[in-house]
Amino acid sequence: MSALSWPGAQILATGFSLGSFYALVALGFSLIFGVTRAFNLAHGELIVLAGYLAFALWKFYEVPFLLTLPVAGGAMALAALPLGLLLRRIKEPYGLNTLVVTFGLALLLQNVMLVLFSADYRLLRPEYADNMPAGTDFPISFSQILLIGLSLLATGAVHMLLRHTFLGKALRATIQDPEAAQIAGINIKRMAFIAFGLGGMLIGMAGPLYGENMYLYPTAGTEATMIAIIITIFAGVGRIRFLLLGGWLLGLMESAAILTVGSRWRELVAAAILLSLLAWRPEGLATRKPE
Repeated sequence: MSALSWPGAQILATGFSLGSFYALVALGFSLIFGVTRAFNLAHGELIVLAGYLAFALWKFYEVPFLLTLPVAGGAMALAALPLGLLLRRIKEPYGLNTLVVTFGLALLLQNVMLVLFSADYRLLRPEYADNMPAGTDFPISFSQILLIGLSLLATGAVHMLLRHTFLGKALRATIQDPEAAQIAGINIKRMAFIAFGLGGMLIGMAGPLYGENMYLYPTAGTEATMIAIIITIFAGVGRIRFLLLGGWLLGLMESAAILTVGSRWRELVAAAILLSLLAWRPEGLATRKPE
């Protein structure tokens, strides 16, 4: 049996590419939440907005798809900074209040996108996306290879930043214990501002990929936000490198469900994983339980 006709090969190719995409979607959310403890329910809407920006550049201005990634990343980095300033002014209970404010922001963005782009479904799909590498019968497309490569690159870059730079160590200290970090002389407000900038850039980079692999429509961000929450819970706060593992696990399970019982079960798989994680290990599978 060739790789092309082996069902497991399709599950692996789809699962790892889908999981890599999920890790990219969660990366910005995890970084912002880890540093600021801001629970951003508008995360998915910002990704969809970046996707619409990339779609407009690609469709109407004929900008090559890969060039839309840095443009959308820069735009969302600038857009995330005012959001950081807004959330900084929120009073206690901080976590609950950020939920309320960002939920309202998500509804506002959905209606703005509805007015600007209508409710039509749009897909950003370069001509080469569905092509397969020459000389191989493994069922993987250039689009899937791009997803896996960019996910590894982005996750690795953030991991290296946090582990091997002074700025990264300050961010990690803020993630682990904000009060101790402040006592040690770290400006945690500045770290939060930087986290929103970096997180916004990652959100912007995920937007064009969302538009390439999922349909863009004004309320599509709800699913992206849920994905980000699931993967962040799986990895644990501040565990950037485990986001890939969580994304791959979710992607493989969804891929297996789609190919065996049908696509209508995909959302149920994601919801079941989220509920199981919240009930069993709310601190994350990659985080040690407190003794």
